[in-house]
Amino acid sequence: MKRILAVLICAATLMISGCGSESSLPKATGKANLRAINAIPTSAEISFLIEERSIGSARYQNGTTPTPFDDLIYTFNFEAFYAGETSFRRFASQNLDVEPNKDYVFLVAGSLANPTITLWQGDERIFDEADTVFAANFAHASASLGELDYYFADAAVIPALGNEVATLSFGEASEAADYAAGDYVLTITAAGNPNNVVFTSSSETYNARDTYLITSFDGDLNNTAPVFVRAFGRLGGTAAIPDVNFPSTMQFLNASMDLGASDIYDDELLTSLRVANHDFLDVSAELDVAVSALNFYYTPAGDTSIVSLESPIPSFGGLRYRTVATGMAGSLASVTSVPDIAPVETHAKLLPFQASNNFPFLDLYLVAPDVIIDDVLPIRRALGSGEISPPAALAAGTYDLYVTETTEKVVIAGPYRITVAIGDVVDLLIVDTVDPAVLDVLFLSGGPTP
Repeated sequence: MKRILAVLICAATLMISGCGSESSLPKATGKANLRAINAIPTSAEISFLIEERSIGSARYQNGTTPTPFDDLIYTFNFEAFYAGETSFRRFASQNLDVEPNKDYVFLVAGSLANPTITLWQGDERIFDEADTVFAANFAHASASLGELDYYFADAAVIPALGNEVATLSFGEASEAADYAAGDYVLTITAAGNPNNVVFTSSSETYNARDTYLITSFDGDLNNTAPVFVRAFGRLGGTAAIPDVNFPSTMQFLNASMDLGASDIYDDELLTSLRVANHDFLDVSAELDVAVSALNFYYTPAGDTSIVSLESPIPSFGGLRYRTVATGMAGSLASVTSVPDIAPVETHAKLLPFQASNNFPFLDLYLVAPDVIIDDVLPIRRALGSGEISPPAALAAGTYDLYVTETTEKVVIAGPYRITVAIGDVVDLLIVDTVDPAVLDVLFLSGGPTP
């Protein structure tokens, strides 16, 4: 078993007193690097602060950029935004006497209502210009899993007891070790059982004179695999590492009247039919994406003599993608995204997609029931055709949803009455109708109240 870094774990809601103002602290003698990693599956973006100064924010499975700070005593704070509130809510704090030339990582886990902070620390690594190695350590942030073995080797090396580079329980991180720059496969198994594999990466390239904190998380609804891994780099860059045994999926939606009923293939010879007779406003099932395919090809239903639209296949695996066909004759297009459908504990999500081809820009209103929109600002302004809008955070309650042309107050779709609870996801597309002056809303989840 590999030696594990000492960690400091405390109840994150405990406020530790005795931290003076920065002006009263001793003189700094050096700096350390600090970052936070969000391992709360039900959180939205969390903010990381040193005292009252924000030094980054991170969604689940992500981390903040490492930030250098003087070797003094600080209180580090963690905040989240709750829909319906006017300011961020502080949910955890942690004191730390920072030592120079260290790398500190705060792992924020549990839930926002009952968080824990685990501190990983190690020496800052300085490379010589001639070094041909990189440094890597491994961390376990998969709350649903027990003790795990981590194997890190050439693709030809089969995991076997005794070859593991770390054996970790949730919240633990291994010491950093040097590896020759090159290609490696990460395999994670149940501890002591190399045949019980929970994650396998493809062969990934790791560069000389860099450091990697390779961390496993539980997958969420945006992932196809139960385990998701991310490598956090020394300067703040990150690389998502998918499980090769869980391909991406694709869901197709036809939002173009002019495209018409289509067949969709994933090979240039048009022999591998994936979706048949995909008509206007049809929503397909989620389909596995073939690793070897490069494009999806739309043809008129039953006719392989013409390719009416090509859509690239995403190169990154392990995610749930959606492709929306849009546009008018002569300018057909496709938009591919990963809709953020994972529920959070701070609000409901509104995910609007502007798919109208008749209106280039739209405003979206969400108001209390029966409220007139004349004196209300839109929740989303100037949504461009084919544009993916960031999720909007909603407090629990009942709302009326309206759509207007941008800067206008004439309703061209709605009202649609929706009722949401915390954790709900209202996933919708604004679409054309046979009347070019009127729009409709297609709800994929969280539709109007009957």
